[in-house]
Amino acid sequence: MEQGQPRVDCQAYAQTKTSNQARVFEGPEGVTPRDADELNVERLAHVGCGDVVDEEYDTKVKIGEALEAVAQAVGDHPVERSDAAAIRAAEARAVGPGATIPGGVAEQAEQVAESNATAAHDEDKVTIADVVKWNATAKLPMDKAVTREDAAAAVEAEAACAPSEATKPYRVGAALTEAARHNQEESW
Repeated sequence: MEQGQPRVDCQAYAQTKTSNQARVFEGPEGVTPRDADELNVERLAHVGCGDVVDEEYDTKVKIGEALEAVAQAVGDHPVERSDAAAIRAAEARAVGPGATIPGGVAEQAEQVAESNATAAHDEDKVTIADVVKWNATAKLPMDKAVTREDAAAAVEAEAACAPSEATKPYRVGAALTEAARHNQEESW
């Protein structure tokens, strides 16, 4: 006995009146399925302290996004202790005082930096992209836009771990500084 897939009568739905004008089904037109971006916007809009943020109009760069920008800019560079310290400072600013994310980006960066410090060959070292690409926005709260204070904390942490070196261009501190500058300009 052959069983077919259950069929849905789309015509019944076409005549349904709904109060949600964004999802009105109209006659013979097809209904556009929700894409991944729309679902992410909706999901991200409800993250945080219970306040709803309209992500379509919130163009401020978030801490996780700034960290992923580092992965795009210099992702092939090995993670150093200064990078891990700056990532730790950024994560602390994203989650709030006294809170940590077990297994988060900062913890991973610290473990990788220790491993890279003892690696015999450069090809054995784990890169920044390996640590923060995709992980930063997935593991960090997405409601915290980068501020000047966030950038300063990351730059300070980065400098404290590499006192003889200046802040490296396109690294964590520099990316957060640029994101804070962008966010400041957006406020005007």
